[in-house]
Amino acid sequence: MFTEEELIQFHGVIQNTQEFLEIDCGCTNPRYGDTPGKLRVYIEGKIEIDCTCTHDCPKVNISPIEFARHAGRTNAHNNWTSQIWVFSHDGHKIALWRTCLLKYHTHTFQRPLRQVIHRDEFLRCSQCNKERRFILRNKEAIKIYHQALANNNWRCSDVPNHS
Repeated sequence: MFTEEELIQFHGVIQNTQEFLEIDCGCTNPRYGDTPGKLRVYIEGKIEIDCTCTHDCPKVNISPIEFARHAGRTNAHNNWTSQIWVFSHDGHKIALWRTCLLKYHTHTFQRPLRQVIHRDEFLRCSQCNKERRFILRNKEAIKIYHQALANNNWRCSDVPNHS
């Protein structure tokens, strides 16, 4: 999977098989310190981490984003490649994005089931011809937007507190 020249630059390689590579990793939180784990990189591109923060930690086979969140990082969905690190051969921490370990990684962030995401939508007023923004953050705002969308003659004055 990885060549000996690639693996010689790392310290803490636990297992190197044809299916996956397992290596010691961690995530540093400025407030709480380091959270250790075991990173598993599969040949098909999947990455999993077993958290070893305590001997009975239930976080096993979790995604790198979940591991970084477990370590206390709040922006893990964007920056997990720079927040999770492995050890170099001389004991320094190297961010994952600086290593060759992500060359097989193809999976992107997948939103959990039933998590609804709405973006802001725009409608044009039939009276003043301005495009108005609908900020869809709760059910009431979504309902107002859908009612305005169904109404072909929607006007800015139809929503009293609309700016």
